[in-house]
Amino acid sequence: MKKALFTKNNRTILVIALCLFYYSFLPAQTDSVYTLLKEIPVKATLLSTDKVQQCYIRTTDNDVVKYNAEGKEIFRFNNNNLGSLGMIDATNPFNILLYYPEYLTIVTLDRTLNQTSEFNLYNLDVVEVKAIGMSNDNNIWIYDDLAFKVKKINRRGVVLEEGDNLSLELGISIQPNFMLEKDNRLYVNDPSIGILVFDIYGNYIKTIDLKGLTDFQILNRQLIYVKEGLVHTFHLTSLFSNTLPLPPDVSTEDKIHIQQNRLYVLQKECIKIYRF
Repeated sequence: MKKALFTKNNRTILVIALCLFYYSFLPAQTDSVYTLLKEIPVKATLLSTDKVQQCYIRTTDNDVVKYNAEGKEIFRFNNNNLGSLGMIDATNPFNILLYYPEYLTIVTLDRTLNQTSEFNLYNLDVVEVKAIGMSNDNNIWIYDDLAFKVKKINRRGVVLEEGDNLSLELGISIQPNFMLEKDNRLYVNDPSIGILVFDIYGNYIKTIDLKGLTDFQILNRQLIYVKEGLVHTFHLTSLFSNTLPLPPDVSTEDKIHIQQNRLYVLQKECIKIYRF
């Protein structure tokens, strides 16, 4: 039996790469790349999306609002007892992770934004945690600033995995602001150093030399980020990189997410959803 030349994932990667290559030569035709599908009037400060094209925001009233793929509000959650919400991680649409840094408190929600758990990181004897993220097994990664280690904990705060002391291993103290687990790798972003890569046990592997980032996504083995007015892609295996211009009315200061062929943009007064 002949082996298929392209799998579904390989075809997806090829299409994205070809599109980015093609459009990189058409900077004057940005309008033709994007179609505005929906504009939602709302004042919000955080944006996240999931793999089924649902969108999550934090409003200026500290509410978490979930929109379906058509841009319709379907669920809402609020907890004003824990200070300002600092992060929404919708990597798993059935297990949403919220982080309230003022009280070092993690809250998880189900797909209807009903609370499923809450625990405080003070119980781990940590002083400050700026970066957390959901693991693929529905546990939680944190960076412990006091121990200089990445740690994976469960919902009861029990440490399941932890890496070595990075200040000893690298000779520097890192200040991560974002972390993401994808494809059995943990990616920890320090804007001044780059993206540190770990295995699923918290062991350091390497650093990707991309500085100055606040966040990023990983889709189909491609690292996607926005910088200097462009959407950048960097393939983690082939190391192929390319760029795509943003829509004319979108700036680098806007919060931007990509899911499949959609671009989500959070601006001061609205969310814009484009197809590209």
